[in-house]
Amino acid sequence: MTESQAMGLSALQNGGPAVLPLLLLSIVVVAIGVDRARYWRGQGLGPARVERQLAEALQGSAGQGHGQLRQELLLRQLERQGTSGEAVLEAAAVVGPLLGLIGTVAGLIRALTELGPQLVLPSGGASLTSYSQVLVSTLLGLVVALIATVVLRTNRGLLERQRQQLETAGLRLALERQP
Repeated sequence: MTESQAMGLSALQNGGPAVLPLLLLSIVVVAIGVDRARYWRGQGLGPARVERQLAEALQGSAGQGHGQLRQELLLRQLERQGTSGEAVLEAAAVVGPLLGLIGTVAGLIRALTELGPQLVLPSGGASLTSYSQVLVSTLLGLVVALIATVVLRTNRGLLERQRQQLETAGLRLALERQP
């Protein structure tokens, strides 16, 4: 094992009890991010697909009210599909830093205990850098929250764009159908 790998493993161990839940949370956040990227890639970002979906949904609708109901149904279906995972992302943005702080406090308690009542660094080459590793869980928690927030905000922005495109396409089709 290289020195940097040993230091990384030591940092994770010193991060305290919160490191494992943070690692699991980071995996979930990244998985949701990948899922959202695949979803939006499949949806396409151009208005042509939205107009085609709306035209297909409105095909065969007899009256104006019936068409509006189909448009609203399509909008709700797309919104439900588009918001998948958002609740977990919101929770991760809040829970990540809190778990990180728990790990840091636990690590600081351990580090202060090792210093003893006189707060003296133990002999044998121990340095402050080994004690600074207790901040790893806070860093990890902040990184998880950052990724979750970026994915969440990007997803919401794309969802709003899709909604606007659908509404515009609905108005365009309604105008085309008028005699």
